[in-house]
Amino acid sequence: MPKHAKEFQEYLIKPKHKYISHKQYIESPATAFLKYAVDAKDAVNCCLNKFERNADNSFNKNALISLQHITTAMVPALMGHFETYQRYLFAGMFEHSSLLKDFNVEKFFKALGERSSVQIDPVRLAAYRGYHASTGIILADTLTRWHDPNKVNTYFGAYMIKKQLYTNKDCEQLETLWQLRHSIVHTGGTITLPDAQKVKKLSNYANRQVAFNNQIILEIARKLHPLVRDATNRMKQGFDSRLVSNITTEQRSSLDTLFTVHSSVSAWLR
Repeated sequence: MPKHAKEFQEYLIKPKHKYISHKQYIESPATAFLKYAVDAKDAVNCCLNKFERNADNSFNKNALISLQHITTAMVPALMGHFETYQRYLFAGMFEHSSLLKDFNVEKFFKALGERSSVQIDPVRLAAYRGYHASTGIILADTLTRWHDPNKVNTYFGAYMIKKQLYTNKDCEQLETLWQLRHSIVHTGGTITLPDAQKVKKLSNYANRQVAFNNQIILEIARKLHPLVRDATNRMKQGFDSRLVSNITTEQRSSLDTLFTVHSSVSAWLR
C-alpha cells in the first residue's frame, strides 16, 4: 500500500457546512428533513449550472453520465434522511405522550406489539451509555420496516390518534421511492422483476437500470414538502385534541417545536 494511502475511515472529515444533526431532528423532525431536501436540490442545481454543455445548450455525454451517477446516489441519501424524520417524529411523540389525556402505556405497547415485535436488545441498549438518549429514540430504534409506509402508519396508530400519518396517495408515492432506493442500494441499480412486481407504479419497469432525468432530486424535494407538512400537521392536530388542560408554557413550546414545519423554500409548503 502506498505510504500516502489512508484507511477508509480516515477520509472522514468535518463538513464544510452546517450539516443537519440528530439534535435538529430531535427538536423538529420535519424542519430538519426539509432542510436536507433543499440542500440536496441545491447541490444538483450547482452541478447543472457548472457542467459542460454543447453548442445547443444541451449537456454533453460526459455531463449526462455524471449527472445520472450523482442523482442516483442522492436518492438513497434523501430517503435515509426521510427515515430519520419518521423515527424522530415517532420518538418525539412518545416523549410527549405523558401530556395526552388518558394515555395508557400498557395499551400503547400492546397495540404496538400487535404491529411489530418490541424487544429491546440489551447489548444495543448498552450502546447508548453516556449518550443521554431519550426513551423515545431507544423505542424507535427497536422498530423495523421504516421503509414500509403502511407499516409506519400502524406505528403512529398506536398513539390512538384518529388520524393516519400518511394518506393512501402518500403511501403510493413513498412505496415507489422506497423501492427505487432498494434497487439502487441492494440490487446494483437494477429494478429486478420481483421488485417491479411489488409496486404497481413500477410494474412496467422490470429489468430496467435505474437512471434518472436530472430533475429527479428537485421533484422529490418539491413533492415531499407538502407530504411532510400534511403528515406532521395531522399528528399535531391529533395530539392537540387530546392534551391535558394543565400543560405548561415550556411543554407547549417544546411540543410546538416538535411539530414545526419550516423550509427556506416556503412556496413548496403552500
